[in-house]
Amino acid sequence: MPTKSLLLSLMSIPLMAQVSPVAFSESKDVVPAFDSSGAITLPAARLKVDVAYPHGKQERYELTVVYDPNTGHYLWHVASPNPNNPDDTGLYLNVIKKQRAVAFADPAGLVDFGFAGTIFVKAWQGHADNLDAAVSASINEIQQGLATFEGVGYHRDYKFVPIAGLVRGFNATIPPDIKPFPSGFTCEPNLSAFCPTDNNTIASVGKQGTSWRLVLRNRFDVEVIVDQNLDLVSVRQLTQPKQ
Repeated sequence: MPTKSLLLSLMSIPLMAQVSPVAFSESKDVVPAFDSSGAITLPAARLKVDVAYPHGKQERYELTVVYDPNTGHYLWHVASPNPNNPDDTGLYLNVIKKQRAVAFADPAGLVDFGFAGTIFVKAWQGHADNLDAAVSASINEIQQGLATFEGVGYHRDYKFVPIAGLVRGFNATIPPDIKPFPSGFTCEPNLSAFCPTDNNTIASVGKQGTSWRLVLRNRFDVEVIVDQNLDLVSVRQLTQPKQ
């Protein structure tokens, strides 16, 4: 029979931190993306993963991985389950398919653009031989970062591109010579007390030399140019509001 001191020592051992794929939860798909030629599609995978953090907290997430077969670059996102429907699937995959987040397949990396209250962007430069290997590598990256992720969550390393009028809870400096983002983008100006960003989309992403050109779409289209350092260069309205 274990002694009291042995029981205490066993109780003091932390739970094994790990990331475990949920059996039979994986599926494959294709998602819209862009490269130097224009609109393309890239293969993607999604699956559920159970995460046991170093200090004992346990969560189930949905992992989405996008892979560029031409360069071997991949990116990944984890999304918390829908609290109203824990079995809901395709959480972040639907965000990509609606082009609220899109990837640009660049030789230097798979550049991930997202558009919610503002623009966020990250260049992913990891390599894998195929989509399945990219899923395994993504799980390994999550596993290696559990101690950090437990405290601050995932992906705090995106760069934010400040756009006046769309920034939510982010203090950023707009260059003094940049015109403000056009009002009425998400809803009519007299309804601006509540303007949900659910219909914000990234209509296209392209490169102009070393700069990036994004066309953002909601009630009208807006062109946003950012330089190679992802600093804002210009903002220009392209179309008139939808009636």
